[in-house]
Amino acid sequence: MKLYLAPLQGYTEIEFRRAWSQFFTGIDVAVSPFIPLAESFRFRSTHLHDVLPNQNTRIPVIPQVLGIDPKKFLFLATRLEDLGYETLNWNLGCPKKTVARKKRGSGLLPYPDQLRKILEELIPKLPIRLSIKTRLGYNSPDEFYKLIEVYNDFPLESLMIHPRIGTQMYEGEMHLNLLDETIGEIKQKIVFSGDISDYETYETLKNRYPQIDEWMLGRGVLTNPFLPGWIKTSKLPSDENQIRQTLYHLHEELNCDLRDKMKRERPHLNKMKDFWSYFARWFEKDEAIFATLARLDSIEDFLEYIKKIFNEYPMSNPEGRSSRQIKL
Repeated sequence: MKLYLAPLQGYTEIEFRRAWSQFFTGIDVAVSPFIPLAESFRFRSTHLHDVLPNQNTRIPVIPQVLGIDPKKFLFLATRLEDLGYETLNWNLGCPKKTVARKKRGSGLLPYPDQLRKILEELIPKLPIRLSIKTRLGYNSPDEFYKLIEVYNDFPLESLMIHPRIGTQMYEGEMHLNLLDETIGEIKQKIVFSGDISDYETYETLKNRYPQIDEWMLGRGVLTNPFLPGWIKTSKLPSDENQIRQTLYHLHEELNCDLRDKMKRERPHLNKMKDFWSYFARWFEKDEAIFATLARLDSIEDFLEYIKKIFNEYPMSNPEGRSSRQIKL
């Protein structure tokens, strides 16, 4: 079995991966949040910082690209090959309207002929292997029938499937019945991505799809950092003091890395609030906890309240945590 960390823009960049991997286990490889194809044939150092090999010594990384220009795609692939990478992931899953209306991310999925033309130009020239992260479609899951025909004609490293459509964003039921119907037709290795927030969900999906042995976890890792190790070993730590201490160490390490990255207090504070919209799920009365955190205006007050939370607030049951994000 192989576990991937999902590319969650704004969350699973190097700072989180580095902090998480110091205290937790179970993730075999991470897919980086996407690198946008540059407007020119140059890439800012900030675009590649997240995938520099010397920054990623704990968890192997597959860089991800967002865009549809084959020439710029090949230019980036060559640069990544120079850095030592052997695989690149193409993001055909991002559902954001600002992305999709430019036919990027899942916005390309209603256009299988254009997708085919891009792959016909890319595949013979790519210096490294290509995997694709896809949804079943953008407007309708029925789009997946034609997408399979396209994907099957190319030697992809893997197909990472999130069984929703783009217009759903991350809400609503996954279209598992359509995946049930089509999974036998897919020639590529499948990585399942979507809604694995606890061990029970993983077990249910594993029983439903015994032919899949590679799984992608995203928000479930933010709300329960023990989840990958739990899936790998079928065990959770039982000592609450140990759990509290380990989660606090993760918070502290992440805070230090983000402080060094952000430099200024306001961006640092806002980013920590972003993470605590998930981390608050570690505790009972999480919405009240986050409502208090959201009102704080200084990083000093924020960190003091975090200490109070860890020292005084009862923890939620890790087996029952959901990956629901508390709205900002």
